Amino acid sequence: MPMLLALDTNDPVVLSLTILLAGLVVVFLVLIVLIWIVKGYGTLIYKSTHKDETEQAPAAPSVPAPAAPVYAAPAPVAEEGIPGEVIAAIAAAVYCTEGVSASAIRSVRRSRSASRSAWATAGILENTRPF
Repeated sequence: MPMLLALDTNDPVVLSLTILLAGLVVVFLVLIVLIWIVKGYGTLIYKSTHKDETEQAPAAPSVPAPAAPVYAAPAPVAEEGIPGEVIAAIAAAVYCTEGVSASAIRSVRRSRSASRSAWATAGILENTRPF
């Protein structure tokens, strides 16, 4: 009976190349299978999380509720020497950070002056931070 894949085990070069080729083929086939598994899992999760959005029936038109009266926020109390532009910038930063228009600034005051500048304090904190 003839052997289809006759492997000469006496020649170490042919044997090592055959083992190398077989190992590479197995590794890449397993990688391809893992890629399919990960893509299938991602597709399954995507479909299960977005199923609720596609199955929702359009809601019946509802009568809009009367608008609540809008009260103006009290003007923030500012320390002497702080211009209105700075207060407006602080209010805009708070609004961008919080994302809620209900937040209000009640007072603005200068921080206590330290012996070091803000840049020196930041440098010390950066260079002495534990690993």
